[in-house]
Amino acid sequence: MESASEQKNLAIFNLISELSGIINSSLSIGTVFRIMVSEIRKLIGYSRASLLLFNEKENNLLIFALDTEMNTIMKKGVKAPVKGTSAGWVITHNKPWINRNLDELTFPLDKKLHDEGIRSTISIPLVHDKILGVFNLDSTEPEQYSEKDLQVLLPVAKHISIALENALLFQEISREKKEWERTFDSITDMVWIEDSRQHVIRANHTLLKKVGLSAVEITGRKCDEIFARIGIAVREPACAVTITSKRQSFREMKGTGGSIFNFWAYPLTDEEGRLYAVVHYLKDVSSQKGLEQQLIRSDRLASLGTLVAGIAHEINNPLGIIAGYAEALLERSDNADLRSLPEFEDFPEYLQTIHNEIFRCKDILSSLLDFARPSSGTYREIDINELIKEVILLVNHRAKRLKHTIELRLNRDLPRIYADPGSLRQLFMNIIMNSMYYTPERGSIIIMTEMSTGIRGKKFLEDIPSITVLVSDTGAGIPADLVDKVFDPFFTTKPVGEGTGLGLSICHKIVEDHNGSINLVSEEGNGTTFDIQLPAQLRPNYGPSYDND
Repeated sequence: MESASEQKNLAIFNLISELSGIINSSLSIGTVFRIMVSEIRKLIGYSRASLLLFNEKENNLLIFALDTEMNTIMKKGVKAPVKGTSAGWVITHNKPWINRNLDELTFPLDKKLHDEGIRSTISIPLVHDKILGVFNLDSTEPEQYSEKDLQVLLPVAKHISIALENALLFQEISREKKEWERTFDSITDMVWIEDSRQHVIRANHTLLKKVGLSAVEITGRKCDEIFARIGIAVREPACAVTITSKRQSFREMKGTGGSIFNFWAYPLTDEEGRLYAVVHYLKDVSSQKGLEQQLIRSDRLASLGTLVAGIAHEINNPLGIIAGYAEALLERSDNADLRSLPEFEDFPEYLQTIHNEIFRCKDILSSLLDFARPSSGTYREIDINELIKEVILLVNHRAKRLKHTIELRLNRDLPRIYADPGSLRQLFMNIIMNSMYYTPERGSIIIMTEMSTGIRGKKFLEDIPSITVLVSDTGAGIPADLVDKVFDPFFTTKPVGEGTGLGLSICHKIVEDHNGSINLVSEEGNGTTFDIQLPAQLRPNYGPSYDND
């Protein structure tokens, strides 16, 4: 028959075996603690069992787990100081401590335990490479604990220390994982990770929303499919470059509707330099590029305006002299004696050509001066719809000759605005005539007006009411590589002699003078739409001086 000592040793062995199994199967310190104290109760009595974590930075103890039926203020989550407590002494000295009778206090702050009815305690340090915390047993009976109880508690403490470190490590990893996931998903640009076989393994919320897929649905898809869903046509593999080179890569991509994207790829490699994944970062920079182009264009126009004003005046003077001499020579060429000379036969034609070309040069110079000259028109209250109708009356003859249809979709509820009517007539005339030129016979020109808010690219005007005018045609459209150049001075695709390349530059300057914005959307073969925004706020406190006449 087994002795009491042998039975106790067997119980301790079974407890240690039980704890080993729990530690290997569970990362929950709460689960380990509950089972542990349930088994310990069979060997050592207690009124309260607690597990305290040591916070080295704050130098205090946190009640992490608790098992008791007592009414106590020492609940889970309560912090206790290190100094002045028996548990703190255990932390400081890394040794067990037994309070046999709390009627005789060794540590002043243990009085809180005494006030709750605790009369004896035993505390064991939890150590695994470093101090992790303290395991306590408290009893309402004095002299409840002795050194014999350490035979049970010290081996148990070693195992619970391992469980505690595993749990804390898992908790830290879980917290870092959640922080990483929150950071990943809070990025407002599109980010995704692919494995070495170019299959998506993770995508952030921005990308999922853009492509209309769930996290499960996007997993395993290929890079090219992602681009296709976003509306980016990729003619050559965009994602394979980084996998092949194992280096960071960058490229600019164009999407549908004229959108522009910046695309980066970053390799992820292990300690041995093997690539195991690639991080892809896609940013829509359409508005940024548009603003950059607008700023560059405005700066270029301002510089060019100053330059051409001087040049035009200088050239005008000699042209005037040449024109005068050409007219005088034309009058003399009517002389019958001269016309009878064979050598003079072509002179009248040549002189007439010189005369015509001089005046064509003067017309070009006049356009240059219009482009360079600050607006001197009178700003007054106007009805944009009525102004557009006036312009249509002027271009109708050309529309009929080309068999074009002009359709007006004008919002009748638009407010009147303050503007220079002469400049706006020139603006809409240039744009409509431009649309007619590039639209084949029997085409359509649609002009729409509508209310909007803010002026594109102008932050200080982002909240004011505005009017949008859209001029759309069914013409040939503009090749993608030329869209950014149409407002550049002297840029034209018309044959030599048919255009100066200043029409749309002047339009841009007129819109800028009115604190508005002008943009276009075009696709080769599918026509062009000019989008003009003008402030609708009456008598604004920005821009040129406004007079009411």
